[in-house]
Amino acid sequence: MRTQLYLVECRTVNMMSIAIAGLRAATLGVHAAASNVARLPVAEATRIGVAQTAVAGGGVYASLVEAAADPAAPVSDLLAAKEAVLAFAANATLIRRSDQMLGALRDERA
Repeated sequence: MRTQLYLVECRTVNMMSIAIAGLRAATLGVHAAASNVARLPVAEATRIGVAQTAVAGGGVYASLVEAAADPAAPVSDLLAAKEAVLAFAANATLIRRSDQMLGALRDERA
């Protein structure tokens, strides 16, 4: 039984690290979208975006990069911000549920 508990804890920790990486990526997405909206009135302002790369073992590496000009900028930026907020909420829910599941499992085994 001890081995099963250890496997569940390892998987839970892995899920949480993946979700935390998702939180960071979503935060950068909101930052990029807000920055682009704030700089709309500035002529020749450089747009930024988020580049995401999958990480071995799960998760994502995200970084800010220069983005191409977008003629639909206000609408696409607001939609990108909304998408990032939803991704953040989904990852936060995963962390919360994972913590609850691990707590319930430990209570049951105690």
